[in-house]
Amino acid sequence: MKAPPKSPVKGSTNGVAKNSAAPRLAVTVGVLLAGEEDTLALDLDELAQLLATLKIEVGGRVIQKRQKVTPKCFVGEGKVEEIKELAQSLKADLVIFDRPISGPQVRNLEEMIGCEVLDRTGVILEIFARHARTNQAKTQVEIARLEYQLPRMTGAWTHLERQRGGGVQRGMGEKQIEVDRRMARERISRLKRQLGSIQKDRQNQRKARQSELKVALVGYTNSGKTSIMSAVTRAAIQGEDVLFATLDSNVRTLDPSTRPKVLLSDTVGFIRNLPHGLIESFKSTLDEVLEADLLLHVVDLSHPNFKAQMQTTSDVLREIGAGDLPTLMVFNKLDQVSDPLLPKILKAAYRTSVFVSAQSDDDMLKLRQYVCKYFEENLVKATLEVPADDQGLLSVIYRSCLILGTDFSVENKARFEVRATPAVLAKLHASVVSVVEGPFRGLKA
Repeated sequence: MKAPPKSPVKGSTNGVAKNSAAPRLAVTVGVLLAGEEDTLALDLDELAQLLATLKIEVGGRVIQKRQKVTPKCFVGEGKVEEIKELAQSLKADLVIFDRPISGPQVRNLEEMIGCEVLDRTGVILEIFARHARTNQAKTQVEIARLEYQLPRMTGAWTHLERQRGGGVQRGMGEKQIEVDRRMARERISRLKRQLGSIQKDRQNQRKARQSELKVALVGYTNSGKTSIMSAVTRAAIQGEDVLFATLDSNVRTLDPSTRPKVLLSDTVGFIRNLPHGLIESFKSTLDEVLEADLLLHVVDLSHPNFKAQMQTTSDVLREIGAGDLPTLMVFNKLDQVSDPLLPKILKAAYRTSVFVSAQSDDDMLKLRQYVCKYFEENLVKATLEVPADDQGLLSVIYRSCLILGTDFSVENKARFEVRATPAVLAKLHASVVSVVEGPFRGLKA
């Protein structure tokens, strides 16, 4: 007799975490549909890297090319038999598809293969759950996991039919499913209210930083964003060679000596077929990207499929409304590239780009100088006049503007020649005497 499954509301997204002390062995499955570019080998390599993050070993892989998926089990039944034989020969306890598969397909496959079946989305959600550290990240991930579970709850209590039989007992099972669904929806509602409260706090923090210039690191997961942030800001932030090591936006000052202050934020990495629920849940975190004055799109130049990773990042940026923000391409891991012509080719294609290694102090200085130069050329020159005894306004000016000259000769008045962002000048609009836009040299790195 099969033991009843635990309620999906309380458990993990899937069985990935089961027996976490013992290594688990998986068979991965890739499917290429008609009209798609054949990147199956690279896609399954990435899936293996995702699984390695969860300490799951890949024993073998199965590939099928099809015109379209089958509603019952996604792949053909002959291919299911092949997957079953491979899993049995390897003694694998997991079969993982590199595409999203539905709840009914999961159940059909598990019955036909005889072991646990997962999809790529479930694996990504499990990684996010393990790497979430702050209250905000944990809340965001739990919302996404519950929304992922909801359509997969049907049939979770069909063991009642097998135990006792009869139409009455089937009805009890259906009622239990509805109880689970209601509990999940109620939990999602509570978590969204909780996330809304967290978001208000984050919005207040961002409002307090309106006077500063903001730069956001974006890019594919494991492209080296955290390592660059640590090196360029001289902060003790340890980058890790794992996928999705960063789920929260870390904000650091680029250089304490610059005026206005330049803030650099490290954001969650993107990945191919990133679950839409995660993008929705992490919208508040990605607001750091939307409010940036400049994006640094970090690319792992050593990756064999770096162009596809660039496209994935661009697609996600467009999806969240950040596709038109000023962007500098930062081609990272230059020290791991063997082709000396590749940087030259890419420089011709991406004129607004730099080529760096996060391990090189000279390269990080070059990147810091580029950011400073960018803002030097885009700040606005203005003349401000404020009451000499207004400490609040004086504080904003000294903290948020590059002061080119001062004049205290007029009684009870202080006059400043400054360079500042449009946002700062808008904040000081009542004090602005004149505005003259133009390039300047004054922000030091």
